[in-house]
Amino acid sequence: MRILYASDNFPYPLTSGLLRHYHLIRGLAARHEIDLLSMVGADFREEHRAGIQPYVSRIETFRSVARNRSIVVKATRRAIDHIVAGGAEAASVALAARAEELHAAHPYDVVVLSGRRPYPVASVIGSTPLVVDLCDATSARLATNLIYASAPRRALLRYQMGLARTNERRLIARSEHLLFASARDRDEVLDGASKPDASVLPNGVDHEYWQRRSEVLGDEVVFSGAMHYPPNDDAARFLLGEVMPHVWQEAPDTRVRIVGRDPTERLRAIASDDPRVTITGFVDDVRPHLEHGAVYAAPLRFASGIQNKLLEAMAMEIPVITSPVAAAGLRDDTAEPPILVVENDPPGFAHEILMALARARSDPRPDEAARRFVVERFRWDRAVEILEEVLEDVRRAS
Repeated sequence: MRILYASDNFPYPLTSGLLRHYHLIRGLAARHEIDLLSMVGADFREEHRAGIQPYVSRIETFRSVARNRSIVVKATRRAIDHIVAGGAEAASVALAARAEELHAAHPYDVVVLSGRRPYPVASVIGSTPLVVDLCDATSARLATNLIYASAPRRALLRYQMGLARTNERRLIARSEHLLFASARDRDEVLDGASKPDASVLPNGVDHEYWQRRSEVLGDEVVFSGAMHYPPNDDAARFLLGEVMPHVWQEAPDTRVRIVGRDPTERLRAIASDDPRVTITGFVDDVRPHLEHGAVYAAPLRFASGIQNKLLEAMAMEIPVITSPVAAAGLRDDTAEPPILVVENDPPGFAHEILMALARARSDPRPDEAARRFVVERFRWDRAVEILEEVLEDVRRAS
């Protein structure tokens, strides 16, 4: 097939949020011709093209400035975009215009739209089958975020939530098939609707990379992720400010390691005077830091999609404790539950951490069952097979 892949982020380098684009494109490239049109942000570098170039026939990028502004300026800019272009920013409109040109010159068999921001593409490809990879339920995540957000941020979140719901409805109406990273996100977006068709397309994990070297667990509480991302920042601050005080009442020497780039000033401030807490910032390799863990604690209070960090910790054979909303992201259409502990309130979460620390002291063997669950259920080759079958089906039906 000749495929147009329009993405709202450039699929390289391989940070957590971009793994999905990269592995799906690489898998499809073995049998199909792919043109990639991608929105990019301020962190995009021209050398990033080399990472995806072997798998595509064309790469064109469209620079977005929506993520490079303060909250107030973002809200103003999006209000203008809503009036001028129906909610689409300039980069989205330019991407769609280029897609229309390419499609007119050499029609595509199917279009894959990854994310929400390139949604104007849907209006310029005529009757060509459209498969939309929504991945997660952004509107539902933003609605939950409202509960915990500061007052100055709530107005922007409400606007973003409304825009996300509008975009989701537009894409549902136009697409032949929707893809989601988990059954939870599919159910929240479709809310019982039977059309369009939808499939759960779980993320995979690089099982060869995410392997531990140590034969025993560590003795710390660990958490990882991009710490500028609001759900991760909130979870890290909640862990340190609400959960760990209960742990420290019983085990005052317990150490906590927060691993990931761009920790916020608020997070650093919580940990600044406590020698028991390590905030690493950016690290070249997360794995050695995870091996310090007796337990991986991820008390995410708002989340959507699959939590790659949970899969990576489980692949590293670390016992995982997380929240109901994060655990639900690992649910697919089978009845098999994920191999982790689910807890919600701070005292209960702290109790589970203390239990995990005690188990690691008496039996420091890594959690082989957690790794087995990830290896069997979250594979990129399986995800590519699902996507390829969907693309073939919509093309035959068109």
